Amino acid sequence: MADIDGAVVCTNAGTTTEKNIAEAADLLGITITLNTFEDFDIVSQNFIEGACDVITTDGSGLVGRKAEQQPADQEWVIFPGQPISKEPLGPTYGQNQSRFADAVNWTVYAMLIADEYGVNQANVDDFVGSDGELGRLLGGEGEVQSAMGLAPDAFYQVIKQVGSYSDLWDRHLAPLGLTLPGSVNDLWTNGGLMYPPPAR
Repeated sequence: MADIDGAVVCTNAGTTTEKNIAEAADLLGITITLNTFEDFDIVSQNFIEGACDVITTDGSGLVGRKAEQQPADQEWVIFPGQPISKEPLGPTYGQNQSRFADAVNWTVYAMLIADEYGVNQANVDDFVGSDGELGRLLGGEGEVQSAMGLAPDAFYQVIKQVGSYSDLWDRHLAPLGLTLPGSVNDLWTNGGLMYPPPAR
């Protein structure tokens, strides 16, 4: 990050990103000119027009912007390899919607649990009727889906129609340059932080 000494850095006003980049510059003893804007579309436009040397936000946001907005005559680089702060992101839902929250959270958990067992969109049919946790997840005896108001085979349908966690990653995020293996977004069994509760 020392390479941005003297740079004009743009980001969203009033965000943790604004605070994090200012703190990181102070800790490194570098000087930046920090320009903030209310909307990240304005941040991106200023960058494209050359009014900013660097823009900063969550890594997933940067990858998405690069994929969608990088002009053909420019080559954007996302750095550093390690984030300067932690910005955990996840599903969101309205307050006091506990039943919907359970369905959303368990949909994510189901995709993660499927990955733990090596189940994916292509092979899920081979595992229907399995014993134990995987069987419950796919709608067998003791399933947890009905208690949430979902069909017993709801998570089977998610995996069959949408895929497991790694299926989604490979289809939507890997092509943008986000790497799953060895990252914090990987399963706990692979050194990551994704740790779903048991399907019980």
